[in-house]
Amino acid sequence: MPSLEDMTETTALPAPTTAAPAPTYAHSKNLSVIALVLGIASVLLGYTFIVPIAAIVVGVLGYRREPAGHALAVWGIVLGAVMAFGWLIFGFFGLIFAAPFFLVGLF
Repeated sequence: MPSLEDMTETTALPAPTTAAPAPTYAHSKNLSVIALVLGIASVLLGYTFIVPIAAIVVGVLGYRREPAGHALAVWGIVLGAVMAFGWLIFGFFGLIFAAPFFLVGLF
């Protein structure tokens, strides 16, 4: 039979294992993700006019409201601006190219 000393002897128990809590995100990235998707869509859809403007507007909103999604918002703004600027360049060169044909038809 164990003695009293054996029963009072403390043995080291293994540390209890617990699962780590799931990370919680204090800020959402919804606007930033939407800006990025609109920026990519403006590239894939070609020279549209509304989609790049929407990407820029939503990107600026996402940049200001969502600190966690700054990178996504910046990419949405950049892609939207490049495609909107591309639309302006395309229109400008189109007018320069088409102007002589219009002038010939006037005379």
